[in-house]
Amino acid sequence: MSEAGAFQAEFSRALMAADPSARPMGLDPAMAGRFAIYRNNVHRGLGDALIAAYPVVAKLVGEEFFRAMAQGFFRAEQARTGSLALYGAGFADFIDGFDAAASVPYLSDMARLERARLEVLHEADEVVLDAGILAAFGDDLAGCRFVAHSACRLMNSSFPIHAIWVRQQADSRQTEPIVQQAENVLITRPGMTVRQIVLDDAGAVFARCLLDGMTVAEGYGAAIERDPQFDVTSAFAQLIAVGAFAGLRE
Repeated sequence: MSEAGAFQAEFSRALMAADPSARPMGLDPAMAGRFAIYRNNVHRGLGDALIAAYPVVAKLVGEEFFRAMAQGFFRAEQARTGSLALYGAGFADFIDGFDAAASVPYLSDMARLERARLEVLHEADEVVLDAGILAAFGDDLAGCRFVAHSACRLMNSSFPIHAIWVRQQADSRQTEPIVQQAENVLITRPGMTVRQIVLDDAGAVFARCLLDGMTVAEGYGAAIERDPQFDVTSAFAQLIAVGAFAGLRE
């Protein structure tokens, strides 16, 4: 490693050290104060970016706890994106191993939901499949395969993360108790607005099959194994309406 490279590595080590008084070896002692200011600014900026990316997680645990958790995340990162707009990849996995957050068992799944929303928001614009195109297929629709829209994510949680997320929004008017149950959440962005809907278990199986490139018939077969009363017509129409697909596979 070159001398410049070695200094950069040492600078990065000191920048993320747990000791707030740490400074790079070889740094002019007269620059220690300036380095401390720079270090504080970097930590504050990363913390602010993480709060912007995970606002509900921050609200659930409070800013003080969140920033303490963020400090651990900074130090544990092996790589970091150059864009603060998409900062925080891997935060949910970090929360899974953060013992102090164990009392909020759904916290990491909430982080996964917020990460999915962030990624969907920043995905490239892509045409949404027009439902009118499907009319020509008639009975042959069962053999169709679809291209998943790039701004589409499907996640499964053992907790009611959609209900909790909605309750934490500033404009929420929900007051009834949240039912403690698993939820499957589909996040899409048809146009410029991020949407999320809850799917029942059979609907989630069906959606996953189609998003993975299986035919409608194959997806239906998997869904009725989960629920013999599965309504494929309404489930399929819902996926089309929320922009889950970008087109048909050839």
